[in-house]
Amino acid sequence: MAAYVDRDTGHEGISTSTFYGGRKREVASVVLPPDGSSDSDEGTSEEDEEDELYTEGQNQDSSSSDQLSDSSSDEAEEGENHSKRGKMFRWRKTKFEHQCTVTPSCFTAPDELSTPLTYFSKFFDDDIFETIAHQTNLYSCQLIGSSINTNASEIKAFIGMKLIMGVVKMPAVENYWATDTRYDKVADVMPVKRFKCLSRMLHFQDNTSSDTSADRLLKVRPVLDHMRGKCVEIESENQFSIDEMMVPYKGKKAGSLRQYLPSKPKKWGFKVFVRAGVSGFVYDFMVYTGKSTFNGATPDKEFGLGGNVVLQLCSTIRNPSNCIVYVDNFFTSLRLITHLKESMGLSSLGTIRKYRLMGCTLEEDRDLLRRGRGSFDFRVDNDAKLAVVKWADNKTVTLVSSCASVIPVGQVRRYSKEEKKKINVPCPKIVSEYNTHMGGVDLADMMIALYRTPAKSHRWYLGIFWQMVDIAVNNAWLLHRRDAAPLGQKHQCLKDFRLDVAKGLIYPEKQKRGRPSKGNEDNTPPRVIKQPKVPRPVDDMRYDGIDHFPILSVKGRCRMCPDGQTSIVCQKCKVRLCIVTGQKPRNCFHSFHCQ
Repeated sequence: MAAYVDRDTGHEGISTSTFYGGRKREVASVVLPPDGSSDSDEGTSEEDEEDELYTEGQNQDSSSSDQLSDSSSDEAEEGENHSKRGKMFRWRKTKFEHQCTVTPSCFTAPDELSTPLTYFSKFFDDDIFETIAHQTNLYSCQLIGSSINTNASEIKAFIGMKLIMGVVKMPAVENYWATDTRYDKVADVMPVKRFKCLSRMLHFQDNTSSDTSADRLLKVRPVLDHMRGKCVEIESENQFSIDEMMVPYKGKKAGSLRQYLPSKPKKWGFKVFVRAGVSGFVYDFMVYTGKSTFNGATPDKEFGLGGNVVLQLCSTIRNPSNCIVYVDNFFTSLRLITHLKESMGLSSLGTIRKYRLMGCTLEEDRDLLRRGRGSFDFRVDNDAKLAVVKWADNKTVTLVSSCASVIPVGQVRRYSKEEKKKINVPCPKIVSEYNTHMGGVDLADMMIALYRTPAKSHRWYLGIFWQMVDIAVNNAWLLHRRDAAPLGQKHQCLKDFRLDVAKGLIYPEKQKRGRPSKGNEDNTPPRVIKQPKVPRPVDDMRYDGIDHFPILSVKGRCRMCPDGQTSIVCQKCKVRLCIVTGQKPRNCFHSFHCQ
């Protein structure tokens, strides 16, 4: 390094050009990163866990776009990369010209109200029960070398018993058959040994049919495909919400399929992406399995995991031009909202994270909060049909939409600590629309949690199966409620509807008219129901020596003798006890009451 000598002082030093460097070079413009990549601390929350398939591609794109170069060739390449990522938005504070609404949903009124089992059969029909029965017998042959000889009728009864157990809960399965806690509506259907046998052998797919590594949900794939196809066929509403639903599971055998979401009531389990209506009706769903979530299809890296989930779930919407979909900030990006509008004609609305705004500058959070609750700022791009609004409540929230903006500004009630009462707070139209229509998936999750079918098992995929059964029951109840309204009839509550579905599955012969046939046409295995034993009296009452009088009753087996028959019953203990004279006399009545 060349030394520098000051002419006035004579001190040696370093020249300023050497210390500060040469003249600064001209820097090319930096292109904003894609929506899926994170350049902010906000991207470190639990909702940002995305597949490696997307993060690797996004990191490569962002690193290549942020390189600075002096040559004109590099600037031309940056221009090409920028055009490939999508057009730039021109934000202005003006009126939004594309505000629209959808016509209310109108459904065909039925002639009469069907039975609860009929509604449930729209989702779980005889075909799926036959498949489960066949696969259960096949699995038992593979596991123990012999078939358990079950059929569709017994599988229906088994599922009906599980539905009742979701309403009447007990600490253990054996308690439904125990003497002190016996519940006849469950215990009278089949013995506990048969119930445990079906629980152990219940199966849905042949283990030797295909390679298990290709599909992580192969064990339950027939049920998932059948259930999803039935949900898509139902006449749907025109306003949907897309969100996550958790299937509770704390075991370790599912591997990476088990997810952790601390914001959910059930934090550990399987993550299911769901498209539901405002009523809570589940119209479409997909289980998150990592890179194989989209069944081998190549997702678009531009939208990230959340955006591709929205595109997949929205592809089954009928008449998308008259529908609106609502999403939260895990899924929302400006390119996704634009793509849905341009390619499908589907309007959308959702919250968005600030690092995905792509140059849309809004008022700072602290400035909005300083102006007071209810203040807002907005920007509009009418060419791209987008409106972005930031609204201040207790905290600020940013929303983007292709169908709504701030006008008309409504009022919401909020509690004021200063005035000690609720006051009116200005609320833009986009916020009220989001709050009204976004809770469909949470409502469906709440209805499932009310009477969740017990699914404790070492086989992790059974939890997903029973989740499908609960979704089918809730969807059937919502159809029942939908049909009852135009007929002017009062609909059943969810608990009674669930119990009626269980009764219809357990006792299908009661749904038929006419005299039942004596033959066993469907080879139903005979159900041997043992009579419950007379409860043994507690020792304090048995040995107290008070009011134990013998009375005559119907002849039956003695409680003390293995082969004795008697008509004598203890009036207090309610048990038969014999008194025999002759060559082999015995007095069981006395022996039973003496210690």
